[in-house]
Amino acid sequence: MNVFDYIITMEEHAALLFERLFDETKDPELKRIFGLLATRERESILNLATMKNTVSPEDAHSTQLDRARNVMDGFERLLEQHDIRHELRTDPDGYEHIVKAEEENIRMLEGVAEVEESRTARNLLDRLAADKRKELSEIENIYDFVETPHTYLEWGEFSNLHPL
Repeated sequence: MNVFDYIITMEEHAALLFERLFDETKDPELKRIFGLLATRERESILNLATMKNTVSPEDAHSTQLDRARNVMDGFERLLEQHDIRHELRTDPDGYEHIVKAEEENIRMLEGVAEVEESRTARNLLDRLAADKRKELSEIENIYDFVETPHTYLEWGEFSNLHPL
């Protein structure tokens, strides 16, 4: 299986999840988070498609991904689990499920890279796993960016005795 096709499918599942959650949630803050995440995933898909065009199909072929093709990725699993989707669209801290899904995808890519026979495919998988780590950091940063106005330390020191 082509490494890029596999990763693009994972990104499609994430984008679809975020777009569904964006449509389903009533909370404006969560709507903003899911909108930013969906946009970020769509940009990632475009970047991967561009990268795919620069690598020959033979170099991007992974025999190990042929075996993992039927294994659900983390975001696909979240799409299937309605109770977790309900939690995600109502609970601001439900993003932990999103972080765990991304971590699961990263671990899977790293595991496949370890046992991949083709050196070029292994290098691609390692590079894409590193890119997914950056994406995980961006996911956390998006959440922190939207949550920051609601998190502050209210302390009596310096005559700040009244709520903000």
